[in-house]
Amino acid sequence: MFEPEYFAKKRAELGLDREDVLARIQATLDAWYPGRVRARQLHQGVLHLATPSAAVAGALRMRQIELLEAHKLAGVRVAISIQSLR
Repeated sequence: MFEPEYFAKKRAELGLDREDVLARIQATLDAWYPGRVRARQLHQGVLHLATPSAAVAGALRMRQIELLEAHKLAGVRVAISIQSLR
C-alpha cells in the first residue's frame, strides 16, 4: 500500500526536501532583491547565496538572521559569495 507519511518522512531524513526549502528561500530573496540574489545550495548546514553586487552582499549579511528565522533554519550558516548569477 502507498503510505504518503512514510515517504514524506524518508524524504526529510535523506535531505530531499532541500529543493523545496531552496525554492521558498529564493522566493523571499526575490521579494527583497528582485533578480539580484540566487540561493545556490543548502548542504551540510550551510546555505550558499550568490550575488554580483557587493552592496547586496552586505545587505544580505545584515538580514541573514531574518532570512533564517523566516524559514525556520536553526543551526544553518549563510555563505554569501560575489559572483555572476549565470
